Amino acid sequence: MSPTYLWLGSVLVCLAMSAVYPANQVKDNRAEVALQAAIKTEAVDGNLKAAIEQYRKIVETGSRAVAAKALVRMGQCYEKLGNVEARKAYEQVVREYADQLEPVKLARSRLAALSQPTGIVNHDTMTVRQVWAGPDEDFLGAPTRDGRYLTLQDWESQELAVRDLATGQKRRLTNKDPRSLEFALLSIPSPDGKDVVYGWYNKDNFYDLRIVGMDGSKPRVLYANAELTYLEPSDWSPDGKNILAIFYQKDKGSQIALVSVTDGSARILKSFDQEAPKRARFSPDGRYIAYDFPQQPGTKEYDIFVLAVDGGHETPVVQHPANDVVFDWTPDGKRILFGSDRSGTMGAWWVQIADGKPDGTPEVVKPDLGQDVRPMGFTRDGSYYYNVRTGMSDVYIAELDLASGRVLAPPVLATQRFVGSNSKPDWSSNGRQLIYLSQRGPGAWGARAICVRDAKSGQVHEIPSKLDRVVSVRWFPDGRSLLAGAQHPSGVFGDFRIDVQTGEYERVDLQSPLGWGTAWSPDGKAIFYHQWNNTAKTSSIVARDLASGQEKELYSVTELSYHFCAGVALSRDGQRLAFAVREAKSGSKILKVLPAAGGEARDLLRGVQMPFPGSIAWAPDGQSVLFVKQPSPGDSKTELWLASVRDDEPRKLDLTAKNMRELSIHPDGRRIAFTGGGDKSEVWAMENFLPTAGNSK
Repeated sequence: MSPTYLWLGSVLVCLAMSAVYPANQVKDNRAEVALQAAIKTEAVDGNLKAAIEQYRKIVETGSRAVAAKALVRMGQCYEKLGNVEARKAYEQVVREYADQLEPVKLARSRLAALSQPTGIVNHDTMTVRQVWAGPDEDFLGAPTRDGRYLTLQDWESQELAVRDLATGQKRRLTNKDPRSLEFALLSIPSPDGKDVVYGWYNKDNFYDLRIVGMDGSKPRVLYANAELTYLEPSDWSPDGKNILAIFYQKDKGSQIALVSVTDGSARILKSFDQEAPKRARFSPDGRYIAYDFPQQPGTKEYDIFVLAVDGGHETPVVQHPANDVVFDWTPDGKRILFGSDRSGTMGAWWVQIADGKPDGTPEVVKPDLGQDVRPMGFTRDGSYYYNVRTGMSDVYIAELDLASGRVLAPPVLATQRFVGSNSKPDWSSNGRQLIYLSQRGPGAWGARAICVRDAKSGQVHEIPSKLDRVVSVRWFPDGRSLLAGAQHPSGVFGDFRIDVQTGEYERVDLQSPLGWGTAWSPDGKAIFYHQWNNTAKTSSIVARDLASGQEKELYSVTELSYHFCAGVALSRDGQRLAFAVREAKSGSKILKVLPAAGGEARDLLRGVQMPFPGSIAWAPDGQSVLFVKQPSPGDSKTELWLASVRDDEPRKLDLTAKNMRELSIHPDGRRIAFTGGGDKSEVWAMENFLPTAGNSK
């Protein structure tokens, strides 16, 4: 072969190699960029599932060096999720990437570790069992240590109650004046199961701590301080001598405190300038307290800390971009069980603790507990109880011919956005807009957006609000502002007027239960609502002149045997009020009509089976009242009925829906908006997942 051909061949080889090199280099660079993006998704965003998908694409399209690294990172993500796919990822590195020394070394190391018993979660024996499912009433309590009873807030009576989990029977532990606005809050049984500590909204309109026997005996106020905006019990000390509580102060700050069970004295363990922990729990030896706290003011993401009770050191034990909240210490005191959404959904995780400090990295116990989960507590057998709120609540719009009772257009969703999270509709006075609340955060009073739907186009926009925990919302007659029951950023609950354009608010001094059941006069100059009178010990319907602030009592319940069970509805001409009362002894409900100027109330309908709270609204002609009826007590199927003020027989309309409530009639008299569906409370227990004594670190 001639030198010319040899030279030409060498040139062609060199040209080919020079073309391949930059192509491979570009490929490697792109893969490395993708790898760094995936690492950010994993380590910074905390979204392990999304990171796994990114690593998977890198393995399929990247260079060998980057693909091997991606597989190792993928395996580590699977480990954190407690997924057996971790081993497969490491084995693939060892099998297919032997030339990548460092990734292979890491993969072999992890395979060796996975081959050893970890003493962490016993997935082979772990079970998850539903303990109870029922109406939305069991989420503010905790189990007794023997697992027999569950304390709760009885939804209808607002009393503290306890449920026997073996029989399902429920009995009340408190006995308040049925007319009062007092109600029970969070409750926790004592370690020996003989007593219950609970929060209580009292007759003097502030919150206190109380203790009552599990049999309902010896109720007493343990701690009361009118200067606090809110307080709640968080745990009993292991010896049963102190209550761990969280205090909310009027200056936006909060405190973790110990309250003596003997004399009610309080000792402050930790003060915060703003924000507050969600939950705090004693370690089993009583030396430490684990609590969670927002990462930044106003954020929904929490980190977890351990505080020495004796005033010693405080240590962050879980710091992560995800939302991490305290569940409990494990019974052996060696781990903190916590909830985290770092994998995309809220799951149970834990981290090992030694001398109040983290000893290792967090590991998953059970992924995906549910969207709205609340921790409850351990029982002596090592089972962990937690509550999950399930079900769907939505705003519907239907069209009716009230004269014939026929449905002209069946109920349709007011919005397709955030389905299952919408409630409390209210038409504006001109009928052009429908307002409602859309829940965006977990919890009974989680974060809620104020939404406005255009009646013509169906378009929805949100109203900015600087208030926390909006509980109820209604239009002012002017159509430019709203009346909202909400929590002020300082922690105080009350009634506020919100400007729909700016979100600015001002306090409205109503002694009402957070805007519940209010009604406006047609000219917008007066408002009608329920009010509790501490001095007279009566529950009344009052009319308030907004200009002067003067109030007039129109009707009051003075007998202990009755209390209001529905809001106040005003006829369109402003002449009549409709409301409902419940006879405490029989449970029978009575629909009443009252002149708006005051006078004698008369019974419109007696013995009607209405759900609680009842829902009523006036027909546009002012001659009949619409109300929701249950065919039988506790039935989720509800019906729309119409009762005439002319003493005609009540009529059943053709509209039925599951748990229909919060009626709002459009000014055209044809369209009706209502909330349908409802939440359900489920109590679950994780069982047989704790390490055995011989296999625990």
